[in-house]
Amino acid sequence: MKYTHLAIVSTVFFLATAQNSAFADEVWNSSYGKVVYQSDRGKTAIWSYPAGAIFIEGLAGVFNNRGVYHGYWIGKSNVKCDTGREDSSGKLSNTWGRFSIRFTVPNFPMPWEAKWSYCEAEPTFSWNGNPITGAITY
Repeated sequence: MKYTHLAIVSTVFFLATAQNSAFADEVWNSSYGKVVYQSDRGKTAIWSYPAGAIFIEGLAGVFNNRGVYHGYWIGKSNVKCDTGREDSSGKLSNTWGRFSIRFTVPNFPMPWEAKWSYCEAEPTFSWNGNPITGAITY
């Protein structure tokens, strides 16, 4: 009985940590430097890259069968928008743009193709990411 209980607890712990650690291991080499899945805020995934952050609506908690998602980037830019968007600390910034992403394979590791723009313009600039697998150094 004691061993059965231990096996059940171990299995539950393994499944819980395996599912929740997926985003901690998601790092990509991209057209604009290393992109890291940092955290979730509600249904929005927050990624970081060298010049700022990317907010992807509906991606939080989705670890398999990913498809197309939309959101925005915020960061360093010479282009200033008339409106502001919230950054990862909750402050408004007027250096942002739209971001649309498509994962090219449904399961981890997942390369992606994205388009981005300045401000409210239709995303047209390319941004691609290839997963970094194996030992990762930060």
